[in-house]
Amino acid sequence: VMALYVGPYLVVNFWLVAITWLQHTHYDLDHYGDEDFSFVKGAFSTVDRNWGWLLDILHHKITTTHVAHHVCERIPHYHGDRATAALRQAFPDLCHRY
Repeated sequence: VMALYVGPYLVVNFWLVAITWLQHTHYDLDHYGDEDFSFVKGAFSTVDRNWGWLLDILHHKITTTHVAHHVCERIPHYHGDRATAALRQAFPDLCHRY
């Protein structure tokens, strides 16, 4: 039971927490208090990270199109590239990628 349930459970949870932490943490990102925070500021306070083609395929490009996902979570993953390109063109100073 431990090998079939607990092992994979721990691996998947570690992976999800690691991706979430990396997409929302970078020294260039602004942090806002309750009075300064808004939806737009929060949406653009995330990071697009390129970890290569394999992880893009496995994660449906959520790591390279993460800012677009926060601006509008209803964008399907297959339109993420176009949405990200449009956001980078419209808001070049707000879109972070590493």
